[in-house]
Amino acid sequence: MSASFASSSWADQLGSALSASPTLRSEAADWVFGPVLLVVDADAEHDVAAAALRLDLNAGECRGVSTVPVEDAARNPFVVEGTLARWKSVFGGELSLVDGILDSKLRLSGDLPTVTRHRAMFDALVAAGGELETTWPQDEVAEPANA
Repeated sequence: MSASFASSSWADQLGSALSASPTLRSEAADWVFGPVLLVVDADAEHDVAAAALRLDLNAGECRGVSTVPVEDAARNPFVVEGTLARWKSVFGGELSLVDGILDSKLRLSGDLPTVTRHRAMFDALVAAGGELETTWPQDEVAEPANA
């Protein structure tokens, strides 16, 4: 079932996919640094409000993915922020999450060396999200007013 990116339904689907991923389990086995937040910048062109997903990862286990208020992001140890278009390129397989951070295409709040040491975990996370049937606001074509 298709869900809009960063919606609560998409977060639930991502949580299920991550919980079922043996790759994430092995690659995140030594991740004990707290939750990771993915923040989507507001996009006026596509009428999208800023959104944040909290991925509760610990020792190879995904304990849940939920939407949280963007204002709460700063209280978390690892926050990755980007535009809707950047997130689409990440989950579409065109841009690695870690490379996006290193190339300043995504913004990181948190310890960069820790993130780079866990590149495979972030790759597994993105791979799981990339498998979801996702609706992207910028792909939705408005019906003509006279239709």
